Amino acid sequence: MGREEVEMVEKQKTEINAELLEELRRRAREQGRPEGDLLDEAVRRYLKLYSGSLAELFEEAERWQRERGVAQLSDEQALALANEELHAMRRERRSRR
Repeated sequence: MGREEVEMVEKQKTEINAELLEELRRRAREQGRPEGDLLDEAVRRYLKLYSGSLAELFEEAERWQRERGVAQLSDEQALALANEELHAMRRERRSRR
């Protein structure tokens, strides 16, 4: 007779942005999954992506693009997109003040 493994769940209270929480709830409803499962998956993916080297992160991004048929950006396109995002983030930050 083998021993069954029991997954222990620790409850933890944490704060989350209201808009982000609503998006989580919406996606959980759409997928017919518990919010906690979706949140666990998101955290696992984040930790997996950012636990390795930068090269592993880029490999994962390239794999994701290939699987979805997304064309890679040229260096110039990537730099332009990064600059656009940086400026948008700064505008958003200024508008909150």
